[in-house]
Amino acid sequence: MKLVDSHIHLDFPVFSEDRESLLAKAESAGIARFVVPATTRDSWLGIQQLSHEYQALCVAYGIHPYFITHHTLKDCEALESWIQTHPCVAIGEIGLDYFLKGLDPLLQMDIFKAQLNIAKRHNLPVILHARKAIDEVTRELKKTGLKQGIVHSFNGSEVQAKRLIDMGFKLGFGGALTYSRATRLQALVKCLPLAAICLETDAPDQPSSGFAGKRNEPIALIEILETVAKLRNTSTEEIARHTWDNTCSVFPGICYHTHY
Repeated sequence: MKLVDSHIHLDFPVFSEDRESLLAKAESAGIARFVVPATTRDSWLGIQQLSHEYQALCVAYGIHPYFITHHTLKDCEALESWIQTHPCVAIGEIGLDYFLKGLDPLLQMDIFKAQLNIAKRHNLPVILHARKAIDEVTRELKKTGLKQGIVHSFNGSEVQAKRLIDMGFKLGFGGALTYSRATRLQALVKCLPLAAICLETDAPDQPSSGFAGKRNEPIALIEILETVAKLRNTSTEEIARHTWDNTCSVFPGICYHTHY
C-alpha cells in the first residue's frame, strides 16, 4: 500500500528538531510522497533545500493569502522568475481567505489572480486555499481557464464540490473528517466520486480528533485513510490506490520523480 499526503507543511520550524524521524515513521507506514506547498516568498528557498534533502518531498511555490500583508504584486513577478529555475509540481498554496480578519480582500484577489495566470502560462496545476471563499475561487478558476489542481481542506457544499469536480479539480480531505461532529463533511465524502478525493494532513495544522491543540504529524494520514475507508465502506487498500492515482493525476510525475 502506497499513500501520498497531498498537503503538508514540512518546512515549518515546528518540525526542525525531529523532521527526519517523523518522515521515517510515516514512510514505514506506507506514506511514500509528501506535497509541500509554500506559504511566503521567504519560504521558497527552504522548501527547495528540503526537497533535495528528502527524496520523498515534492514542492510547490506560491503566496498564501494568510501572509498577504507581507507581499505585493512584485512578489508574484519574483515567483514567475523563481519557478523557471526551480522546478515544482504546482503553484501553491494560493487562494482567498474571507474568514480571517484583517486581510485586504482586494490585495488578496490581485495576488491570487496573478498567481493563477502564472500557473496558466507555465501549464502548472494549483494548490488552492478557499476559506469562506469557495464560490469566489471557483469563479476566478473559470475566468482563467485552469482545469487542474486540488482544493485543499475542502469544506463546502455538495453543489460547490460537484462544480469544482466538473471543472477538473480534486478535493483534499484531512483531520476534520475524524471528528464526530463533522457529520456534513462525512456525508460529503460518502457521496463524492472516489476519483475526486485526495488525502492530506496539513500538518502541523488541523490535527485529528483527540489531538486538538497538539502538533499534527505526517503519520496522521493513516487515520484519515482509515476514516475515509470506513465512511465509504471499503478497504484502506482501495482508498489508498485511488487517492494515490488521483494525486498523481494532478501532479504528473510525483510518483516517479527524483527530486523537485
